[in-house]
Amino acid sequence: MNSERIGSNTAVPSNVVAISGGAPTVSTETVSLLEQLLEDARAGTVTGLAVVVLRTKGNYDVRLRGGATENGNKMSVAGMLAALQKMVLELGD
Repeated sequence: MNSERIGSNTAVPSNVVAISGGAPTVSTETVSLLEQLLEDARAGTVTGLAVVVLRTKGNYDVRLRGGATENGNKMSVAGMLAALQKMVLELGD
């Protein structure tokens, strides 16, 4: 059996792959949505964002951009966030 050296003193068979850390899981659903939103923003049909981003370690970011930061859109953005809260609370029901 052939073996390849990994590190200074660990030999493993050549058909074994050493993994030093797990690669993060990519959500194709998330990537697809972001791509669609980017297309819509470039077309001018999305003019602002109220975004909550969940990170791999459980922390999150909340951001307002574009039209979502304009004073005249406060109630629209508040309504969007209330709708998001309702959606989250209904998960698993």
